[in-house]
Amino acid sequence: MKTLLLWLLCLPLSAGAINVGPMTFAMSQDEAFVAKRVLNNNNSARIYQVSIQAIDKPGQQETRSRPADGELLFAPKQLTLQAGQGEYYKFYYHGPKDNKERYYRVAFREIPTNTLDSAKQDKAGVSLEPIVVMDTILVVRPRETKFAYQLDKQRGTIKNTGNTFFKFLLKPGCNSTDEEGTTEYLRPGDTLTHPGIKLKGQKFIIYNETFINVDKSCNG
Repeated sequence: MKTLLLWLLCLPLSAGAINVGPMTFAMSQDEAFVAKRVLNNNNSARIYQVSIQAIDKPGQQETRSRPADGELLFAPKQLTLQAGQGEYYKFYYHGPKDNKERYYRVAFREIPTNTLDSAKQDKAGVSLEPIVVMDTILVVRPRETKFAYQLDKQRGTIKNTGNTFFKFLLKPGCNSTDEEGTTEYLRPGDTLTHPGIKLKGQKFIIYNETFINVDKSCNG
């Protein structure tokens, strides 16, 4: 069964909109906080706000809820960035320290400064500049992490048998580039079936920014 790999939904953005880097970011098991940089790519100032929802698992059928009080905090409360300026939001986890991985949908809202200026609104009428919302996924790895997997080349499957997510990079042949490969997220319990797993080629698990070679067929 092919795992559900849609980790986020976001609005299509123009080149001059908010930039928050990778859409999925993670807090490792030994970190108390993680930082996320927000960049204003517009040609005028913008205001940035953040909202957080807990989700059972990323995807189209996710269930959203309000995090427990104090479970996941962030600072600052609001940012005002000039054109081309960037700054960091920090997210602090104070939830349970157990063996469960947790997921949060973190929405960054970009607001034109004139939207909040009632005097300008009265003179100029309704602003044509949109409020943009960028959805991202924050993964908090279990404090008690177990990294494990099962690779079955005969069946063409790889399964995440641990309790924390990893990325699987499948590259066709032995001399292909990363851009030619296919990268998939596997959450705990997910199984990926792909015909390329049966073939000779480079296969890597990317876990905590480390590349782990899981197929030595290209080494000799």
